[in-house]
Amino acid sequence: MTSSRKTGDAVFPVEVPGLDAQGIEDVRRLLDLLDVIAVERQRLHGGDEQGAVMRLLVRQLLDGDASGMPLLRLSRLTGIPRETLRRKIGTLLNRGYLVQDEAGRYHAGAAYFRDSVAARQRTAFAIRSLLSDDPT
Repeated sequence: MTSSRKTGDAVFPVEVPGLDAQGIEDVRRLLDLLDVIAVERQRLHGGDEQGAVMRLLVRQLLDGDASGMPLLRLSRLTGIPRETLRRKIGTLLNRGYLVQDEAGRYHAGAAYFRDSVAARQRTAFAIRSLLSDDPT
């Protein structure tokens, strides 16, 4: 199947084996969704280390355990050296995504949940757009 790819104001023919025009559009829309997910993940977690910490702490809280975790335990569970982890979570602390209690334990902060709701809404919109018959 020959499709066209728009670059600026020009349209170039592109051969995509095994896909008709609808298949090409479906792949485009899927890639758009994956881009949204990647942007939201980066926005919420920063790098992989920060994401690992946030996922652990949020899952702990959602499982009914609000005790948080000390840095050493986070380090052991993620496999990230403690001092590296201490540096990496600074951004999360500054954003209010992580908070540290008096005992030195880390907890998921309210700002993370607020921003997670907004990220979920943007991602849900992208999914609805992907699944709708109208690509706009």
